[in-house]
Amino acid sequence: MKTPWPTHGIPRRSLLAGSVAGPLSGALSSLIGGSPAARQPLAPQRDGKPSAGGEHRERSTLRVLIPEGSEANLEPVAKAFREARAVDVLLETCGVDDVATEMTLRTIAGAANFDLALPPTFSIPDLVEAGIIQPLDLSGAKPGPQGQALEVPPPPSLFPLGDSYKGTKYGYQTDGDVYLMFFNKRLLEDAPSAKRFADRYGRDLEIPQTWQELDEAMEFFHQPEEEQFGGTLFRSTDYIAWEFWIRLHAKGIFPVDDEMKPLLASPEGIAAARELIAASQWLSPDSATAGLFDNWKTFGEGRTFCNLGWGGSQKYFRRPGSKIRDSVIAAPTPGGRIDGSLARISYFNWGWNFTVSSRTSQRQLSTEFARFATSGDAAVQAVRAADGFFDPYLDAHYEDEAIEKIYTRPFLHEHRKSMAQAIPDFYLAGRGEYFDLLGRFLAAANMGKIDVEDALKVVTSGWNLITDRLGRKSQQAQWQFIKGRYPSDLKQVLRSTV
Repeated sequence: MKTPWPTHGIPRRSLLAGSVAGPLSGALSSLIGGSPAARQPLAPQRDGKPSAGGEHRERSTLRVLIPEGSEANLEPVAKAFREARAVDVLLETCGVDDVATEMTLRTIAGAANFDLALPPTFSIPDLVEAGIIQPLDLSGAKPGPQGQALEVPPPPSLFPLGDSYKGTKYGYQTDGDVYLMFFNKRLLEDAPSAKRFADRYGRDLEIPQTWQELDEAMEFFHQPEEEQFGGTLFRSTDYIAWEFWIRLHAKGIFPVDDEMKPLLASPEGIAAARELIAASQWLSPDSATAGLFDNWKTFGEGRTFCNLGWGGSQKYFRRPGSKIRDSVIAAPTPGGRIDGSLARISYFNWGWNFTVSSRTSQRQLSTEFARFATSGDAAVQAVRAADGFFDPYLDAHYEDEAIEKIYTRPFLHEHRKSMAQAIPDFYLAGRGEYFDLLGRFLAAANMGKIDVEDALKVVTSGWNLITDRLGRKSQQAQWQFIKGRYPSDLKQVLRSTV
């Protein structure tokens, strides 16, 4: 039986060190622009099918490149589209960390034998700059060679920000990957622990609202001599930057100013990093190296107070035979007190997007399929697949009884709120380079190999070099697009200066 949590291999969410283009972005763009094979449109696939009268007719075929593990989500969608549109849909899988790279290499080689693909949301800017994907055809459905075009409205995603680059629509979101906290109900609701906690900290033991409160709770519950740990938060190179991203915003600042100069080494950034590293002493021993599935396994033993994760985490914790199936409480990620008021910080940091190949000659039909797959009954069927890894992202998902049985009503309530209020990832060209550099130096500082302030100063210099190489004005334009679409309450309190 397929599951969304393999027991071996590369973790689904580990980052590609250089994203798609990375330091080769200029070279990729020139290859795409200069290679006749790369520029040549992909010929539409046709299959000869006999009609009722005996003559042959042409039937279109769409080829879709998808990440391994999403077959359970997309096979019923492909089947429904075939039946509704009389178009064949062929799904081809590749490694979950390899989709964007595979798209790029095939296009450069003139072998882009796919019409659509599902890369991670944060890779869209690099794929655009490298000429790998093209804007969606939003002109409306048109009749195809067989069947009637489907009048499908644009998907009403709760988080559409990552679909666009510099104001142009390049994808449709199909996975609600917002970060949430998970708490061990047995520990959180233990009466003797609650009394001791109140005596020590002068407040009730409740779900933490700020990072300071969370750090104190992890310290309180950390009893390694009894094999009980405060948390299993990620500290590996590939994951540590995500928690820092939330802690940084909780200090009341954006990651960069309006000229794309980093604010990472600001007093707020240094404080956020120091607090993250100080909290590491209250984590399980494997936190510094654990990938996604090792993290889930450790928390699933039921001896840890809290964890960070996604909808996939909830499905793993509730799988048959789980020790904590009914002992997990989901809650928003902590925030901070900015100018005396509590600001909650939710964060959307992965996701998968339907995108259209720059080489397909079936742009409109590909867009139609992307809309179909992310709207209405098809999108609901996709998220009902417990063996896949797509999480809710449409209002309809949160009202569906089958989806509720998979996730639970309390979880869906918190997930929906977080989706609607989430800050975005760093949706710029070179995103992989920016985050890889940040993750490597945060991890080094966490292990005591470099001072925190020195680490952030090195990262700041590196980010400026990346920005200048990719074009500061171009990066500024995209940053302003992203910044302008932050949750309205956060835009009012986050600062771009220190």
